[in-house]
Amino acid sequence: MKRSGVQHRLTRVYLIQLLLISVATVMGVWATANIIEHVLVKQALIKEADHYWALLDGNPEQPRPNTRHLLGLLTSDTVNDSVPEVLSSLADGYQRVDLAGERPIVYIESRGSSRLYLVFDERRVSVLAFLFGILPLTGVLLVIYITSFLGWKKSRELLSPLVLLADRLRQTPVDTPSVARPELADIQADNDSEVAVLVSALEAYADRLVSFVERERQFTRDASHELRTPLAVFRANLELLESQVGERPVISRMADTVEDMEATLETLLMLARTEQIDQKSEPVIVNDMAVNLMERLSPLAERKQIRLQVRQKALTSVDCPEAALGIVLTNLVRNAINYSGSGEVDIVILKGAVQVADSGVGMDQQELERMLRPFERGNSDEGGHGLGLAIVHRLCERYGWQVMVASAPGKGTQVRVAF
Repeated sequence: MKRSGVQHRLTRVYLIQLLLISVATVMGVWATANIIEHVLVKQALIKEADHYWALLDGNPEQPRPNTRHLLGLLTSDTVNDSVPEVLSSLADGYQRVDLAGERPIVYIESRGSSRLYLVFDERRVSVLAFLFGILPLTGVLLVIYITSFLGWKKSRELLSPLVLLADRLRQTPVDTPSVARPELADIQADNDSEVAVLVSALEAYADRLVSFVERERQFTRDASHELRTPLAVFRANLELLESQVGERPVISRMADTVEDMEATLETLLMLARTEQIDQKSEPVIVNDMAVNLMERLSPLAERKQIRLQVRQKALTSVDCPEAALGIVLTNLVRNAINYSGSGEVDIVILKGAVQVADSGVGMDQQELERMLRPFERGNSDEGGHGLGLAIVHRLCERYGWQVMVASAPGKGTQVRVAF
């Protein structure tokens, strides 16, 4: 049982309950025994002594108490009973004494020259107390223990489906959409129980969630695929227009926008494929990918008069699908180029991390808080769809990477991905 599980807590409460009952019983028996010995028996012996003194005043020949449990001895001017030496050396009062291998209770009281010894043997009284007190108490305790155990066992049986349900959900890989639906058919529960309601609700929720995720993937695939054709037509017409009228800033700007749109669609299509089919992870050298990315995006950077460079401060390798890392780095570098305006963009390879820094307009605190949400863009005149950083954040969450962003207005932006 897990220490944080409900069954462990139930067992712990059951054991604590039994411990408290046992401690309370032992303390109660001990207190009762002390009360009987130090209060009831003592008071009874004192009363016996008073009664005997009263009888002795009326009849000097009054015999001493001599019963099965009580023996009286008297020493006076006229009576000299055989008193054991161990008793005669004791002071007056109530006490236990070692006498003939036993420990009876002795009460000694002196009046004038007379001294009365009352020796009480409580063994038989203890036997009676055991027969009429301890045995019924033991029976009551057994009933309490048995009913508590049966209640604990029944509670475990009732909670077992709930614990099984929690374990099944705990073992479900929710980060992998393709296998995120838990199998709950083998969890047995009464039809009208709370566990049955939970199982039914979770199955219905899982069905709706899987359906929603599948629709989202299908839309991403279809939209990415269908939009590529009109973009290709638009690019071809731009090239034809450029061949007729020559290079113009407006045409270059339109060509860059088409290129960005094509890159976004390619990223969405690859992302949908990555989330639907678990791609094989392999060691990827971040340094090599950064250099290849710089060579591929250099034409875009040159058109925007931006110096793109890679600074390698460490050799970093990460175990992941190469396509996923390519999407992350491409979006970060392309965003940095688009929002720099001019200046430089540095791809810095650190130990266990990669950082993309630009010298663009930067962002204030409010922009930083919303920059990772889809369709959110910084305050810039550059084109874009506000999806790049949202996609980066989505992939980093999936592979357990940490995204850290630092920026200030007029000082550029630095985005670091720690693997």
